[in-house]
Amino acid sequence: MMGRKLLAIFRFLTNRKRDERDLDRELQYHVDRQTELNLGRGMDGREARRQAVLSVGGIEPLKEDCRDARAGRVVETLLQDIRYGIRVLLKNPGFSAAAVLTLALGIGANTAIFSVVYGVLLRPLPYRDGSQLVVLHQVLRQAHIDDMPFSVKEIKDYCDRNHTLTGIVEHHTMNFLLFGKDTAERVETAVVSANFFDVLGVKPVLGRTLLASDDRKDAPAVLILSYKYWQSHQSGDPNIVGKVFQMNNRPHTVLGVLPPIPQYPSEVDVYMPTSQCPARSSAEFIANRESRMMTAFARLKPGVPLEKAQADLSVAASQVEQANPETYPQKYGYTMSVAPLQNDLTHRGRPAFLVLLAGASFVLLIACANVANLLLARVLKLEREFAVRAALGASRSRLIRQLLTESVMLSLTGGVLGLALAPAALAVLVKFAARFTTRSAEVHIDLPVLLFALLMSLATGILFGLAPAFSSAQWVSEAFKQAGGRITSSRSRHRMRALLVVAQVAVSFVLLIGAGLMIRSFMKIQQVTPGFQPDHLVTLRFSPGFPQYSMKTIPALMDTVLRRIKAVGGVSSVAISSGFPLSPSGVISGPNANEFQIEGHPVAKDDPKPQTALRTASPDYFDAIRRR
Repeated sequence: MMGRKLLAIFRFLTNRKRDERDLDRELQYHVDRQTELNLGRGMDGREARRQAVLSVGGIEPLKEDCRDARAGRVVETLLQDIRYGIRVLLKNPGFSAAAVLTLALGIGANTAIFSVVYGVLLRPLPYRDGSQLVVLHQVLRQAHIDDMPFSVKEIKDYCDRNHTLTGIVEHHTMNFLLFGKDTAERVETAVVSANFFDVLGVKPVLGRTLLASDDRKDAPAVLILSYKYWQSHQSGDPNIVGKVFQMNNRPHTVLGVLPPIPQYPSEVDVYMPTSQCPARSSAEFIANRESRMMTAFARLKPGVPLEKAQADLSVAASQVEQANPETYPQKYGYTMSVAPLQNDLTHRGRPAFLVLLAGASFVLLIACANVANLLLARVLKLEREFAVRAALGASRSRLIRQLLTESVMLSLTGGVLGLALAPAALAVLVKFAARFTTRSAEVHIDLPVLLFALLMSLATGILFGLAPAFSSAQWVSEAFKQAGGRITSSRSRHRMRALLVVAQVAVSFVLLIGAGLMIRSFMKIQQVTPGFQPDHLVTLRFSPGFPQYSMKTIPALMDTVLRRIKAVGGVSSVAISSGFPLSPSGVISGPNANEFQIEGHPVAKDDPKPQTALRTASPDYFDAIRRR
């Protein structure tokens, strides 16, 4: 049925001239036939013709009725409205340019921000069955810690005790020196369990990923390169697999290269198995339940909902707590939580992205109000034309449809220009998104974004075109009836313009107040004293190579470094610290490791003691940062 209708519409559009000729001949035949009958009744030629036309009816109205009955009539009138709209817009270049540019800014801003929202928050993870990937968190409710890292023993506990996960992966990052044939550079290295890539479902673009045999203590040292590092530091060398680098005084062979996908939980340069990390593979670290520096994630078993996994891990956490009461005192409220990986990748940036999208939507509303006012002003000048057309038989719906078509043409043109402007804004937004999530690499203008821009352009055209279209049709109808064809002014037209202006001003004030508050907050932040003097403060990162230095020899090395830097001209003071000022303090090592108590303020017996993360520093640290 639908196919036949579409075929009829196609035939109508491609054979319109022939159909018009056939219609003329058919109507002319009826007039001629009736004329012959009238002549046979004794009428003269002119009267017979006149009576024949009267009996058949008006030729042009009949033609319109026949055209309306054809399939594809709606398409034909739409094409007529489009052609008319093009002529009108070209005839008024100033109005058209102002409207298109206004809409382009609003649609372009919304398209760019939606690209970020879709790429970061809505796009499915580029992993196999990404919705089944979950992140595990150790929680100390009473200590207000909701993301305590894992130790090796804790990860093993949950591997053995859970019944809802297909595999638990461990991950942490460290900086190592990577030596090539003629180069040496510090690389951000992810230390992962052998099942890391299998659980994610990631296939390499070159070579292979890790096997269980690669994570044995006696296995040859191997590396997996990230796609970004391979492209930027190895020039995309297609023969990189099998190449040998030196790291930690051991040769490391490149096994493969990952595809260009977001890296969880952070972007790194290379990956190595846990057995090759000097710190992670030490017997002391493995044996200490409170040596925590790993994150953990897993894949749900097929058909297992998140709620069931949460209940299962809560039971496992209770068992771990009971088996190790000295490590997990009941007063801390130890438990486990599980969350979708996609949420974990985006939760930090979600509020900022949604606020940006809301702000851009307000900007688009202001643009719609502006263009609606422009259209309303232009329509006022065309009232007489519309009244004449109405007197000639144009229906109110046809006038509304024509004005809406013109509005949609404006918005589509603005949408095309907005799409051309969007990449410039997108480049800035991607850098902003990278502060919150590794998924910023997935932000680009693709088919879903283009569909969004198209739908938004259509909706925008209808939105700002409805008020002028309905108002103009109503004014014309009322004026023509009341004044017998004489066009008079009406309060309703001025009321509509006033309402649009009020709406525009109201939305503008909302944006203005929000922007003012943001600027004020930013200025307040700039005026906050950080507690030290950041001017002329230079920082550098320094990590002793493994295994040349041990915990016993590192202090002597640090003393040498301090002495040599202080001898450099222009250096007034120098210090070494485990972290920069205002930077995160690092790994939480456990509920018993960093407890403290303030003298004179004893903690009740059943209350948890306060905790803090520790930072080590040399004696001159506060002098170097000019503490205030």
